[in-house]
Amino acid sequence: MKQIQLIHIVESSKRYGWFDKLFSHLESQGFTQALVTLEPKGEINESLLAGNMAVWSPSSRRVVMSSIQAVGFILKLRKSGHASFLILHGHRASIVGSIAAKAAKLEYGIVHHTQPKYFKLLRVRRPVRGSTHQMVYRLYIKKAKIVQSLSDEVTQSLKSMGVDSQKIVTVGHGVNFEAFQKSIDSASDEIPKKTGFPRILMVGRLAWEKNYPLAIKVFEELHKSYPDAQLLIAGSGPTEREIKLLVSMSKLSENVLLLGRVENVPELMMNSDLLMHLAMTESYGQVYIEACLSGLPIFTFPSGIAIDLVENPDSQIHLLTQSDPKWISAQIGEFLSNSPQKRPLDIAYLKNHYRSHDQEVVFQEMSRYLKRLIPDLNKS
Repeated sequence: MKQIQLIHIVESSKRYGWFDKLFSHLESQGFTQALVTLEPKGEINESLLAGNMAVWSPSSRRVVMSSIQAVGFILKLRKSGHASFLILHGHRASIVGSIAAKAAKLEYGIVHHTQPKYFKLLRVRRPVRGSTHQMVYRLYIKKAKIVQSLSDEVTQSLKSMGVDSQKIVTVGHGVNFEAFQKSIDSASDEIPKKTGFPRILMVGRLAWEKNYPLAIKVFEELHKSYPDAQLLIAGSGPTEREIKLLVSMSKLSENVLLLGRVENVPELMMNSDLLMHLAMTESYGQVYIEACLSGLPIFTFPSGIAIDLVENPDSQIHLLTQSDPKWISAQIGEFLSNSPQKRPLDIAYLKNHYRSHDQEVVFQEMSRYLKRLIPDLNKS
């Protein structure tokens, strides 16, 4: 086995297009890589079998045992002289990876997928769990060789914790512009027929930090002024039952549609009037860029790259400063009554305008900073 310059550690063994493209790009730049998942073999193992990348997954599904097995595998690579640097993706991967790095005397970098306010918010819901995870988070962040911040909000959060600014590189998550264009060009039959105005869209994982209960209350208020309004919720997650119950209790079941996971989100955006995204915290917020590329107005709290994008006159982002449902509804209502017709969409212009968020550009930036960390590549 030849020297592995980068070992990626991820929690899930599901397949994600972002990882596929990242691994492929880094390979094209001369990196030798391996992947360690913290779940048993899954889709990602199958998708990478044909490539040159070594993939390892634990046999156990138990959190503690699978973590121990992952640390053991990295130690084995280190002892055989085949491991150089760890890239940790996400919170659990960062916990396991930082332990493995200490045991194997390796350095590591973190791609900061974790939302900057997540643990602070979790402490309100579950004080002990939130405080414990926040403490562990601070430990592994400060010991990282480099942290890839996905937005200025994350960068400022890291600096407020005392993380050396020299360790922080701000490079976003990015959007697959090529796939986005194909989605726009290929219409499907999965988009529900528009029955009224306005059609409000929400896209994202159905989780507590995404604030769907507040969104239902906002829609209840908006419905009083717009009885034909429609709310589409695209996504799946652990709070799906709770959201369905809230919709049923609001007696708006005919106006609210839970679509589950939708493959063609861009098409859904093209057939909506505005995006409502009330997440309490975001590390990046891919949905913001997708909405901007679709010419879709956005109502959101200041989070993730929404803060970065609001200065851009083409973004149509409206940052909300209060969490009162009546106030938010009034803001949306005022926009709907005063706004002009939806702008003609110039995809070519928008893709160029938001080019820094194209995945290809993002991966180029990632490979640049990784080459600075691994001197051997600079000699080639």
